[in-house]
Amino acid sequence: MHAQNKQRHKQQGIALIVALIVTMLAVTIATTVLYRQQIHIRLSGNIAHLEQAYIYAQGMEGFAGEILEASYKDHPNYDSLKDVWAFEGIVFPILGGTMSGQMYDLQGRINLNSLARPIPPEPKLTDDKGIKLNPAPVQQPDIAGITRYRLLSLMQEIDPDDSMGPPQDFARIVKDWIDKDQINGNTKPDPDPGTGSGAESPFYQSMEPAYFSANTLLVNPTELRLLKNMNKEIYNKLINPDPKKSLVATLPITDANNKPLATPINVNTASKEVLQSIGFDPATAEDIIRERDIDPFEEMKNSFLQSAIQSQGANIDVNDLDVKSSYFLLRGTVEINNARLTINSILYRKNGKVSVIMRDFSNP
Repeated sequence: MHAQNKQRHKQQGIALIVALIVTMLAVTIATTVLYRQQIHIRLSGNIAHLEQAYIYAQGMEGFAGEILEASYKDHPNYDSLKDVWAFEGIVFPILGGTMSGQMYDLQGRINLNSLARPIPPEPKLTDDKGIKLNPAPVQQPDIAGITRYRLLSLMQEIDPDDSMGPPQDFARIVKDWIDKDQINGNTKPDPDPGTGSGAESPFYQSMEPAYFSANTLLVNPTELRLLKNMNKEIYNKLINPDPKKSLVATLPITDANNKPLATPINVNTASKEVLQSIGFDPATAEDIIRERDIDPFEEMKNSFLQSAIQSQGANIDVNDLDVKSSYFLLRGTVEINNARLTINSILYRKNGKVSVIMRDFSNP
């Protein structure tokens, strides 16, 4: 009898242990299910908020376009940092969060892709019969050569220690990155023939990891990180985290029909460093900035040229300079609850109408 009671108690203990284990497993499974359910609910919520943020970002682009179009209607012949689009970023409250945006003039910078512009041929001064043409054709400006000179001046200013090598090398390196050949250095009839100071795919193939040169126009300024001899300090000067201080841009030089597009530097929005790269001394560059902050230059001939160039008395090449712009950068952020979306859009304005030609959601 005693043995039977002992056996019964043992069986009850085992049953209790089994019941506890089953309960523990059930609680664990239930907890896991509830946890995963919460994760899915939160994930679904974040996805929904991101979709909302995307719609708000598109709305921000539309609003920015309306501001640029209104600015064009107000004064179609010039753009300046006194315009509404150039004001400090504005924060808008939205349902469940905020959105903020700021616009910048991309033509206040040197367009690196202009290095790939074709060199204009010498104009024919006579017709097929040898008779002089009247009036004589005007020699078209060499925009690639002008850009090369400005980059040389810029590198002398921002890289006085030649950490990237001689200042003239930078333009050659960029040209090799975007030209379609694999010749190390520029080719004829370029006045800067192959010197070996550029860099084509064979150079980049020797690096770890290896890669090829693009052999096409720069699409994004961040590609500069891949260039020969590029270092963080110079990169952050060329492409500053603060877009107001960036010195170079990567704008298109032809349209969809392969017709040339002009991207002159806007002297109303260019920084002091860019103005100096044009050929102005530091004092004159500061005078230009001071004067345009009071009254923007409304046209080149009787406004900017008389005021800026005559004050310095220097021979400044005014080709590829202007007082108006067509390309603008919109940088914005949309936050809804825990979702955050950053947008970088390039807006192109032609004849007062604005369109988005590039958009990415990378976080600067």
